[in-house]
Amino acid sequence: MPQEVRLTPPELVDDFVAVLRDAGTPARRRGGVVVVEDDLDAEPERHLELLFFLRTWALSHPDLAYEVLDSG
Repeated sequence: MPQEVRLTPPELVDDFVAVLRDAGTPARRRGGVVVVEDDLDAEPERHLELLFFLRTWALSHPDLAYEVLDSG
């Protein structure tokens, strides 16, 4: 099931989508939300990778707030 991440400010969504794609993770924008197309429920370690990747990327964006939305 896809995972969704809401970013504030939403202007950073396209940047995060591009970074994920460059890393080989299928992602797309839906409004102010990043939709990660990987089946993260099937591979729990992929969910952990996404969280680690997001937290690391957020360090270079000090005004960023994010929320990983419940996919269930």
